[in-house]
Amino acid sequence: MPTPFKRFQILSACVLAACLGFFTSMSAFGETKLLIHQGIQTQNLDTAYLNQIFAMQVRKWPNGTPIHVFVFPSSSKLHRDFVVSHLNTQAHQLDRIWNRMLFTGTGKPPTVVNSENDMYLRILNTPGAIGYVSAAYPVKDVRVLGEKQK
Repeated sequence: MPTPFKRFQILSACVLAACLGFFTSMSAFGETKLLIHQGIQTQNLDTAYLNQIFAMQVRKWPNGTPIHVFVFPSSSKLHRDFVVSHLNTQAHQLDRIWNRMLFTGTGKPPTVVNSENDMYLRILNTPGAIGYVSAAYPVKDVRVLGEKQK
């Protein structure tokens, strides 16, 4: 018969395995796709350039059109998924950059939207817009960049 400590180890291992399986499967549902306004003609954007755009350091597209960045609230799972998967950083790091710009008067943070429908409509109707939605959200008349191939 296993000792209480051994039973605790077995139970802990089972709980850990279940949690890992759950969170791994959730990441497949948490994928996002990057959207830009139809009028911007650009190829896939590399991570460094995307970081500069979302950190509000690059303010115009190569054709001179002003960039309008739209994001979800930092507490949103969709926002955190996007930041990790497309920018290879963490949401709190972007918050820190935006807060520094705001408090020093060197810039303003991106526009925060509260729904995927609002995000889509803003990107559709704002020349130079960039943002993101969940991978499952249906879009048309906007450009989808970096969509993962199945």
